[in-house]
Amino acid sequence: MGNALAEIKAKGWNALIKELGHAGATKFILLYEPGEGDYTKERRELFKDITIEEIMKDIEKLKQTK
Repeated sequence: MGNALAEIKAKGWNALIKELGHAGATKFILLYEPGEGDYTKERRELFKDITIEEIMKDIEKLKQTK
């Protein structure tokens, strides 16, 4: 039954994405997965040396490649 559970999980995730989009599906899952750690502290550390201008340039590059 392991394959069946994996298939159900994949189909469920795909259904969430279809209805809610990737961000919405992720938010839905997070309602049931409390997670751990300090999100804000981790993000500040992760992005401490990156400016908003650099982020915007990266977004524009990604848009151009699609």
